[in-house]
Order: sequence, then C-alpha cells, then structure tokens
Amino acid sequence: MEHLFQKLNEIINAYDSFIIMGHKDPDLDSLGSSLGLCEIIESFGKKAYVFLNDKHLEKYNNNIRQTFDKMEKDVVCVNERSYKKIDGKTLVIITDTHIEERLEYPKLINEYDVVVLDHHIKNKKYIKDTIFTYMDSNLSSMSELITYYAEYVNIDLDNVIASVLLAGIEIDTNGFNLKTTSRTYEAASTLMEMGADSILKQELLKESKEDYLKRATHIGGSFMVTDNIAMCVINKTLTTKDLAEIAEELLNFEDVEASFVIGKLEDECIGISARSLGEIDVSEPMKKMGGGGHSSNAATQIKDKTLKEVKQEIIDIISKEI
Repeated sequence: MEHLFQKLNEIINAYDSFIIMGHKDPDLDSLGSSLGLCEIIESFGKKAYVFLNDKHLEKYNNNIRQTFDKMEKDVVCVNERSYKKIDGKTLVIITDTHIEERLEYPKLINEYDVVVLDHHIKNKKYIKDTIFTYMDSNLSSMSELITYYAEYVNIDLDNVIASVLLAGIEIDTNGFNLKTTSRTYEAASTLMEMGADSILKQELLKESKEDYLKRATHIGGSFMVTDNIAMCVINKTLTTKDLAEIAEELLNFEDVEASFVIGKLEDECIGISARSLGEIDVSEPMKKMGGGGHSSNAATQIKDKTLKEVKQEIIDIISKEI
C-alpha cells in the first residue's frame, strides 16, 4: 500500500482545504474513516472538514455526540450551507462509498475535484469524474485502510477517533467474523496501541432497547429458503443500515450460512442486504438484480417492483444458482 499512500500524500500537498464526506445514514466505519482522514490531513498543516449534519450523528447513536465532546482536538463539521465558506483550493474526499446517490450530499462532487476511497466491489453507478479512485474489496473496512495510512505518516490518532475506528472495524466484520485477515487484527492492535478505549468502543456499539426489540421482531418473521439460507421480508420502511444489521444477525443462528433481507427503503424502492459466512457467494444473486458487493457482503436496490415480486425473484435465483 506504500504506493497508494505516496499518491495520497502528493494529492494532499496539492490542495489547501479538504471536505471529507461519507455516505448518508452514516455508520461507524463511515464516521471513523472520515474523522481519521481529517486528522491525517491536518498533520500536513492543511484544513480539513467533515461533511456531516449534527442531526445525523444523534440519529445514528446517542453516544456519538458524547464522543465528539470527549475528543482532545476540534473536528469541524460542515453541511450543505456552511461548506460554501471554506477558503482556498478545495478537494472533496469520499470515503466508504463510491456511489453518487449514496452520498451525504451528492451535489458537492460537481463543485470540486474529487478523490474516492472505498472497500466495496465496484458498482456500475460509481462516481466517474474523479482525479483519483482507490477501491480494494479485500479490506474489511475503510477504518482498516485509514489505520494503515495513519501508521504510514507516523501519527498517533486522537484516542477517541481511534476508538471509533476500532468500532468501525468491528461493525463491518460482524465482530471479526467476516472479511477478516491477519492484517485486520494488526490494524485493531495498532489502534489499541494508539489509545483506543475498549469501553468507549462498547458504548458506541450500544443500541436502544427499542431498536433491539424492533430488529428481534423482524428476525422472528424470517424463514429458511434452503437448508442453510435464511430470508427476511419486511413490509416497513427501513434504512440500508437496518437491513444490513438484520442480515448479519441472521448469520448467528444455527445452520444459517447465508442470509437475504428484503425491505422498503426511504427513497421508494426495495432494498436487499445479503450476507454470507464465506462458503456461499451472495454477490452473484445481487449482481443479477442490478447490485453487487463482496462474496460475503452484497446488496442491491430495485425500483418499480413490489416486495412480493422482489422476494420471488431472489428466491428463483437462489433456487437455480446456489
């Protein structure tokens, strides 16, 4: 990865200010990688801002605001109004997604030069007009990549940011069970050496009792498509994060080696989140339905079809190909 980090160093040295933007409905990997990258850029003597509305922080986790308060350094967040006040030659860096419609504020990429850093398999809706794009689906998370980068530039991240990055890795690997290599454990170890707080990490991973019971209700309605594939169809409007969490939790049950969770999304389409323990490739069914992803972590979004139609389509694909 040395070549990648050298390239990023060159890019950072060519700009004055940076806006770091993850995906909408941010998770801890998106947030952690944004914060970590912000601190790395500031070590170059540059100005860096995280594009994130405060209301989204509290919407994701009630403890995230507390996390910001605990940081030893100031992190400046901008939104669709305040970013216009940023001075100097500005670069937008997208982290943890490469799909325009998934961005926190898609219009931003039409106003500045753009760099994309992601760990998902390339989707056909990828952001095309960039000065540099790096995608590595072998990485567990963007938090893992940013940890390597911080180590490369020889800085110790703020201990709270290190804690968020560690939580991001844990979320994206489902507790170090998916997409985990020896390097993933090395990244976690590096973050602990930087001062990541395991207690704070657990606080970040906590959820409300209400959210847990809602997810448990959805899981209670799941069923087996085959002897080792579970499916859950939810006739309610959820976020992509909700679908992913349910799909990952289904893998914890006996005999379940892969899961598909179907539900309505807020933008009036049907979403599918697919997860696998590794033996079953869930990316192929998702590709056939217009999506993509990793063999153990994939998804798609479908418009102009009903839940019933999407459910039958994915069942037919599973029956024929898995």
